[in-house]
Amino acid sequence: MRKVFVSIVCFILAIMCVTISEKEGIVLANYAYNMFENFTSKSYVLLEANSGKVLVSKNENEKMQVASICKLMTSLITLEKLESGALKLEDELVASEHACSMEGSQAFLDAGSSYTVANLLKSVVVASANDSAVVLAESISGSESAFVELMNKRAKELGMHSTVYANATGLPAPNQYSTAMDTSLILKEISKYDLYVEYSNIWMDKFVHPSGRETELVNTNRLIKYYDKCKTGKTGFTDEAGYCLASSASNGNLDLIAVALKCDKAQDRFKESMDLFNYGFANFENVKIVDKTEKLDDVPVFGGKKSTANIEYNNDFYVVTNKGDKTEYVVNIEVFDKVKAPAQKGTKVGVATILSSGRIVGEVDIVLSENVEKHDFVDIVTKIAKNWELVG
Repeated sequence: MRKVFVSIVCFILAIMCVTISEKEGIVLANYAYNMFENFTSKSYVLLEANSGKVLVSKNENEKMQVASICKLMTSLITLEKLESGALKLEDELVASEHACSMEGSQAFLDAGSSYTVANLLKSVVVASANDSAVVLAESISGSESAFVELMNKRAKELGMHSTVYANATGLPAPNQYSTAMDTSLILKEISKYDLYVEYSNIWMDKFVHPSGRETELVNTNRLIKYYDKCKTGKTGFTDEAGYCLASSASNGNLDLIAVALKCDKAQDRFKESMDLFNYGFANFENVKIVDKTEKLDDVPVFGGKKSTANIEYNNDFYVVTNKGDKTEYVVNIEVFDKVKAPAQKGTKVGVATILSSGRIVGEVDIVLSENVEKHDFVDIVTKIAKNWELVG
């Protein structure tokens, strides 16, 4: 009788909710408000940065212009050249007439004047300077067109198979496009560079020209100032592309990337990106399944100075789950019977397979955490002597 009563009460409450919603004109889907239905962005994606798991999306693979978000690739290649030593931050580059002819956002460079790589890159990251982007491109590859070839090659290497670049700036050009999903890939890659993160967090700065003239740089990404979880990002706008934003945010447990493309208004890209982030932080969490610091049993060594070697997980492994999810995970460890010496630290010696309900959800390599040296004649003699002592 009690079950019948509870069922009747639940049914009445459900009817009441529907009635109230209809009276107030609130649109409900399965009694839950769809927070994304009023987005103006034509394409968006929210994903967990480390695993790449998509948490919510719309038209994330649709090709469209992304305006100055193209400068993520210009900046990435510059950072890679700095990392390799091909460029130095203090190197001075000459601004060409072509570079100084760029429209849109500028650092207002003087043609024929020299500027450091540091200042040029900073003006690209902070203020989306088109002229500075072209100076970097010309200096790295000899011409902007040659640099574009490098941009497209690098895009393919990153798995950005729905992206084609036509210039180093993102200014409108035929057959230039990307997607929200591809944009998330390059933002993830460039976020590995501390210098990019540092520059992208500058709110205001001054660009001092050789003549002493100053250009004020103002960050185009308002989330840096007004959303405390934001870590980095890049904006874009042209009439063709609309208002775009690629950004990342973290709450300490969850690292997220949001991309919103072709929004109607400038403020929409910021609001909708924050809505995406807030949705992710409110509904998902990272659960560590494999801990790299966990101690594993040593592996036997054949032909080595030592009879065993230390091993470890190659990396942590997280699973992005809905908050409160009670799913259980099992880690199956398979390690080689023996490791043949010599072997270098980092050599794969096994694998940890992560399963849930019998289904594989991921794998982590098990590797040597030390170098394994091959035994020599003295080691062999010493080992024989020790064995004789034990026998005696």
